[in-house]
This record gives sequence, structure tokens and C-alpha cells, in this order.
Amino acid sequence: MGAFYWERHPDGPFATLIAVATSWLHPEIDDVDGLRRFAKHDESDKVRVFESELREALRDPDRLPGDELFKSVLYENGSPEAFLIWLWHQLYGDEPFEASVLTRLKALPEPFAERLPWPAGRTIGDAVRTGEWDKALETLLAGLAESNAPVSTAERDEITALLAATGQPAAAITALAPTAAGSEHRATKGTRNAVLLGAASRWSVRDAHRDCSELPRPGELQP
Repeated sequence: MGAFYWERHPDGPFATLIAVATSWLHPEIDDVDGLRRFAKHDESDKVRVFESELREALRDPDRLPGDELFKSVLYENGSPEAFLIWLWHQLYGDEPFEASVLTRLKALPEPFAERLPWPAGRTIGDAVRTGEWDKALETLLAGLAESNAPVSTAERDEITALLAATGQPAAAITALAPTAAGSEHRATKGTRNAVLLGAASRWSVRDAHRDCSELPRPGELQP
């Protein structure tokens, strides 16, 4: 019997996502650039399945098979939500994806972790684990402002939506540094981006209000 999830369950849920992520991102390999090159091959069936499974995992992380993703990849992002959102941004930049408010909050400080000063990332992670969404977002905004890190238009929209979902004012977002023109997207996929980046597909404040009634409050999350 194979040691890896995709060998034990070749037709199991997210088998391609877990196999591909492990092949490029296991600590003994750690080749994000190689995975980016892989992800650009839209003509490959394996690439299409990988992206589809990544999108599905972002829509509903609870469908992932136990801790198989972590056991295979050994990611250090802190949660499957954080790893999935980090991975999406590494491969597809600001290209929109579907995910609930809770998934996006539980992913913090991703996708901003590498732009935050110490110890903001740890403080945010601790707040997220206890459901202190307001503290997590306040620390995120303060950290990004302190580091003067560039924040893309899509990222500003997402933070604004999360603030709205948690009942916080969006005024502080004006202190964030804008991204230079032409540098917002880490990866592009030709004309398909023009469709996906339309207003109908962008996650927004309206989506946040739709989802926010189901947010757990401090103390309600499992440790």
C-alpha cells in the first residue's frame, strides 16, 4: 500500500491537489517557482484538475480529507485555509476565487504575512485562533501601514469587505500603500482574466454581508 494519500486513494477527493502541492512544496523540495511554471500550462489536464480542486477546496475547506494535506505538504501557514489562500495568491495573484468570509478570516495573516513586520503575523494568527476578528484585522492594517507594504486594489477590496463583515469602519484602509500600476497580478492567464476580473465575479462587501451572520464569535472556535 502506498504511503501517500493519492497512492492510497487515487480517486479520493483532492488527490491531484495534494499530490501536486506535495511534489513542489514539501520542505525537501520547496520550489514555488517550479509550481508557478507548472500552473501556467493550461493545456494540461492535470493542471486543469489541480486548479479546479484548489478552487473547490477554497470554497469549502471542510471537504479536505482530514489532515492529509498537512501531512503531505508539511506547510507552516498555520491552517489549511491559510495555506490554500497563500497558494492561490502565489500562483494566480489577484485572480478572483470563491471563499466564505470565515475562510478568508481564518486564513489571516495570509496572503499578507510576508509583508508584515514582526510580530504582527503571530499576533494575527493568535487572534484568529480565538475568533478575535476585530483584533486580527486591526493588527493587519497597522502592520501593513507600518511596513508601507504595497497592497493591490483587489486586496484593498477584500480587506474592506472583511471589515464590513465584522462591523468595523473601513477608514483605516486609506493609510495602506497602493500597488504600482501594472504590478497587481503575480500570474496571468491570458484573456480569461478579463472575464474573471469582472464586477460580477469579484468578491465584495455585498458578499461579506451575505456571509457575516454565520461568523463564530470569540471563544466559539475549536482550539
